[in-house]
Amino acid sequence: MHAGPSSRKRASQKAYVSHLARKNDSCDFCAFTKDSDQVVRSFRHFWIVENIFGYDEWDDNHVVEHLMIVPKRHVVSLGELSPKEAESFAKVLGTYESKGYSIYARAAQNIAKSVLHQHTHLIKLGSTRKKFKLYVRKPHLLISK
Repeated sequence: MHAGPSSRKRASQKAYVSHLARKNDSCDFCAFTKDSDQVVRSFRHFWIVENIFGYDEWDDNHVVEHLMIVPKRHVVSLGELSPKEAESFAKVLGTYESKGYSIYARAAQNIAKSVLHQHTHLIKLGSTRKKFKLYVRKPHLLISK
């Protein structure tokens, strides 16, 4: 069974599910300000934020750092970005890709998308691939070496 490219350990997944259960109708990402604890860097149109429910593994590698690029304006998909926002987005992505981050975003219609505010994952991986994985139950809980 292949559970997907991303995985969380039991404690991480439990915290994430608990957070989702407590959510109300407000958007987590619209609440960011320059003084928010999660904000790593601010650009004119975007925040770079630490993903507090980041993946522990991605593509069978240990995740060293999991950031996200989040538009400051509430948009559901990349297609809603203005031309200036889209240009800035591409430059920011290029900067992080050149620093070794993998880039991933889910479509607005993807049922696995937990926040309907466009966000793109910036995932920095460790240098060694996992040799063994045992999925103990869905979704994406694992034991690995």
